[in-house]
Amino acid sequence: MVATGLAAGAGRASAQTATPGAAIGPEPQSIRINPENVRLNNYLHDLAGRGAIVGMVGGGLVDHLRNKNDGGGPDELSGQIAERATQHAAQVSVSHGLAALMHRSTDYGYQRCECHGFGPRVGHALLETITDRRADGSRALSVPRIAGDYAGGFAGLAWQRDRNAGDVLRGTTLSFGFKALFNITRELTGVGVRRR
Repeated sequence: MVATGLAAGAGRASAQTATPGAAIGPEPQSIRINPENVRLNNYLHDLAGRGAIVGMVGGGLVDHLRNKNDGGGPDELSGQIAERATQHAAQVSVSHGLAALMHRSTDYGYQRCECHGFGPRVGHALLETITDRRADGSRALSVPRIAGDYAGGFAGLAWQRDRNAGDVLRGTTLSFGFKALFNITRELTGVGVRRR
């Protein structure tokens, strides 16, 4: 998928026009900034950016230490990291692919509410958990993000011998509850958020 994305981005590259009297030779290439490039950059960043790498390696290490010799998944650290990478690639690819098809934003950063009062701020935090932005800025149920989370969970079944589809459904659904609590904490404390 990454190779396809890079090929698509390279295919949109355009040559710059030479000025009169310039030396004849290969013309330098430039890539125009357009919505497709922004989507590609967001995809590549989410797929293999610093935070993604740290999350995959760190999560694999934690899983390895926690699940050592329980027979539920790969026994070696490399297997745990590969499992995390498989899940992450499926999650990001499904999420960004659906977002592109549905013309939704792939900027999943938390945006703090400009509202005041405990209730409205908690409501906003819950809304940020399950919605995303349309091209016009309005909110809609975040089908791409939700589908991506479930796809990542199901991709992990290839590595985990002791889990089934029901476990993935329960675990992924429960993860939305944890995300909601995390968003409420971010909203009320202001840590790790940006204002609109």
